[in-house]
Amino acid sequence: MKDLAPIIKTLLKAKASPFLLILQIAITFMVMVNAVNMLSERSKNMARPIGVDETNSFYIQTNLQGESNALGARLDEDLVRLRALPSVQGVTPMSAIPLEAWGRATLINKEPAKVFEYGAYFAVDESVVEVLGLNLIAGENLSVEDVYTLPMDGIDLSTNILITKAVAQSLSPDDWQQAVGMTVYLSNDKPQQVKGVVETMQGPWPLWYGVEFNVISPLREAYNEVRYFVRAKPGLRDEAMEQVLEALLKTPGRMIEKAKTIETLKFEAYQSDRATSKLLIGVCLGLLIVTGLGIYGQARFSVNRRKRQIGTRRALGASKGQVMRFFMLENAVVSLTGLVIGFIAALSLSEQFSQHFGLTPVPLPYLLSGMAALFVLGQLSVSYPALQASRVEPAIATRSA
Repeated sequence: MKDLAPIIKTLLKAKASPFLLILQIAITFMVMVNAVNMLSERSKNMARPIGVDETNSFYIQTNLQGESNALGARLDEDLVRLRALPSVQGVTPMSAIPLEAWGRATLINKEPAKVFEYGAYFAVDESVVEVLGLNLIAGENLSVEDVYTLPMDGIDLSTNILITKAVAQSLSPDDWQQAVGMTVYLSNDKPQQVKGVVETMQGPWPLWYGVEFNVISPLREAYNEVRYFVRAKPGLRDEAMEQVLEALLKTPGRMIEKAKTIETLKFEAYQSDRATSKLLIGVCLGLLIVTGLGIYGQARFSVNRRKRQIGTRRALGASKGQVMRFFMLENAVVSLTGLVIGFIAALSLSEQFSQHFGLTPVPLPYLLSGMAALFVLGQLSVSYPALQASRVEPAIATRSA
């Protein structure tokens, strides 16, 4: 450690070059750990279960024909026909589909006119739990007696509803199961009684903070546009989609606006997340490469500039190992200074992201791992210039400048 004082003195004398390298290391660390944290958050979001049978399910968006007072009968005819198909396990009409990026939001209040929480609203029939493959974890399922048939806006009725566990935990933080039987008020302030709780079902908007805050209301919407969620028998999804489309198109004037598997829907819903993740990975790799080259270039320049000084040290008895350790230690001082500054800056940036974008603060293991990784990168980058410095012959000290 006797070289530490001369190293610090040399760095303070040089000023500009070490300062710029310290700044580069600090910025790289600050950006990298926050980018890695964002990547981790996005990966967790994309891996979240939708709550439905993704493998065997798809949905069809189509139209109902006829006068408004006859649309309920048309809906019944479709359901009877589709449920009778040999490859179909179940069908339910839905006002929106998880991750579809289209639907209706609602207030979820403990008292009338007092905003408590926001969520998504799904109008369905009594078969929703079975057809979607939801996991009912408390209370009772919807029954035929709960279901109404209206053109839309079932939110204006007082009914029994299902909610997701996320909503139940918000309504009753101490014991979410106590949410069963509670009376809540949606956007129209009509009382709704919580009949049951499903473990999870994602809402229509994957990037929304309340993607798991959902209300499932027993209403069949007999409107001129309808979405059928279809669950095929295991391994027969593609066959079931063909049969459903064929059955629907037998009705004159039928139009199919969308026909997608839930797997495709999920893939499309997180397309922007995947693109952003690739961009963040590219930024991190680019910063690491530039920083590594910066450390290498600075060390190479320092060795070339101080060859006579190195030769003098060698002539005075310094071994090759001592010369190499000197440059490795010098880089370690620069790297650690940059990492400490970057650590403080990363915490500040993480706090800003947490406040303004709802991201989780960067965990301490990420910060420590990032520091270790950049320190190792710096030592590897300087190792070759340090090796060259150790090979400088003592005789170079006697040559003229």
